[in-house]
Amino acid sequence: MSSRPADPALDLALECVDAVRKEYGAKGDVPGKFRTRCRQLIESIYYSGLAYTLAYAASKVSDAAFDRALVDPRPDSIVSWVKDKVKKAEEASYALYGAFLLASLRRIGVPEIANAKTFLNVLANLNRSPTAAVAEEKALRFAEWLKRLAESVFEAEQA
Repeated sequence: MSSRPADPALDLALECVDAVRKEYGAKGDVPGKFRTRCRQLIESIYYSGLAYTLAYAASKVSDAAFDRALVDPRPDSIVSWVKDKVKKAEEASYALYGAFLLASLRRIGVPEIANAKTFLNVLANLNRSPTAAVAEEKALRFAEWLKRLAESVFEAEQA
């Protein structure tokens, strides 16, 4: 019987969902909107690319949360920072999603992210990188896990 190594994308997605649930619970505006971001933005990564999706998410909140994720990519730290600094649920959901995406790429060691000091550095690195497709592939793997877990843990937004 062969053993399969743990999937780092799943490990981090579990940490992210757990951190959101601990701070916000499973019901309410932020968890519901975060669930929606997880469902919608994975398609954006697939169809428009990683750099575009990150820029789109940042345009909905600000790049401060993303810069913070580059400094401290721990999910509990990201959620705590967002809860303290971002008051609107819609904006918090974008901040969490984008910051978690960056944190996943930093943890996995994607070169375009690993040495970046700011969110703008990330975008520039992705734009110039001959291996950006590899970063996108890793981002999609993490985003798929995050989507599935968010769908299973958080209640959908109420219309």
